[in-house]
Formats: sequence, C-alpha cells, structure tokens
Amino acid sequence: MAVDLYAQQIGSRLEDVASFAKYLGGSSGNVAFGTAIQGLKSAMLARVGDEHNGRFLRETLNRAGVDTEYLITDKSRLTALVMLGIKDQETFPLIFYRDNCADMALTPDDISEEYIASSRALAVTGTHLSHANTRAAVLKALGVRPPSRPAYRAGYRLPSGAGGGSPRSAMAKPVSLSPDRSPASCRKCCICSIWWWEPKKSFILPGAAPIP
Repeated sequence: MAVDLYAQQIGSRLEDVASFAKYLGGSSGNVAFGTAIQGLKSAMLARVGDEHNGRFLRETLNRAGVDTEYLITDKSRLTALVMLGIKDQETFPLIFYRDNCADMALTPDDISEEYIASSRALAVTGTHLSHANTRAAVLKALGVRPPSRPAYRAGYRLPSGAGGGSPRSAMAKPVSLSPDRSPASCRKCCICSIWWWEPKKSFILPGAAPIP
C-alpha cells in the first residue's frame, strides 16, 4: 500500500514534470477501495507511516467505507511512495520508494486470527511474496501454487536473495512445508502476509482486501 504521485504533465519525462496529483495507490489499496465503493464489506490489513501520507491513505479508505481497524500505524517507518508519469502510449516511467517502508513490516501481532476467520475472501499482495520469510508461509497456508500473474513492476527491486533478483522467478520458486506440515502452524507463522483462512474455499488476488 502506497501513495501514488501521478505527473500532471502528460507526455513529459519525469525529469521535466513540474507538478503531481496525489492518490491512494498499490494494488492492495485499490482492491480494498474498489470493493468498498461497490458495496462490499472490505478491510485493509497493512501498515502506514505515522505521518501525513499515512493519514492520507487511512482517511481516503475510511471515506470509501473500508474497515481500517487493522491498518497499523508504524511509528518508525515511512509510508511507501511511488512517482509515476505517462510519456506516451508505450512509456510509463515510475520510481518506487519502498526501502524499509511501513507496509513491508507487518508482524503476526498486527493481525487478529478471529477477524481473518470471519472473512469470506482474501486478496494477498504480490509484493509481499517477494520476501523469502513471508512468501513460503503464505503459499503453504493456502495450499496453492504461486499466482501466475503477480503484481509485477519492472521498476521494483527485490531484496537480495529473493528469486535470484527476478520478481517472476521469486513468485514461481517451490516452497517447503513447515516441520509438522499442518495448516494451523503455517497460518500462525505467516499471519503477517496472509490475511484469511477458510478450509472449504480460497483464492488469491494481487492485493489485500479481506471481505467479511
């Protein structure tokens, strides 16, 4: 989840842009916002910084009717930021500012398992699956293979050691099971990245929006 700054000078290089418009961004935020304005009950489970951009994202979601009870305010990290432009029909320059950002710092203590269990559907952000310590746990808990079309962006750099530096290969790497191979233990260790558990049915979307 991030703030998107879109260049207002269409057709310009980012080097030449003079002004930007600010929007809620990130596939997870878009899914939560979009489902809410369509009349569904949606929630955003993530972290934002304790600053202006974090408050902007929270207030934008609240106005749309998104439940932000578990949108955690991170006191030590900044909200992720992306600068984007439209140069021509084939060129869309963008710059990610996501190093050590708030939404990549979720912990198991941030999330209520009871709340997850009350949801009917879950969307998991593809970016979180680029981190080795959360990727395997997410896939184990759901018992599915990696999504074939993650929210890949060429400008986003993975941490070293994640899929050999390729977002696509990182998403496609096989995962190993936990020692006791039980869904419950898998769910416990990955609650920071997977936000839903229901034995009868599951699906993954590139975003993060539990639907109670």
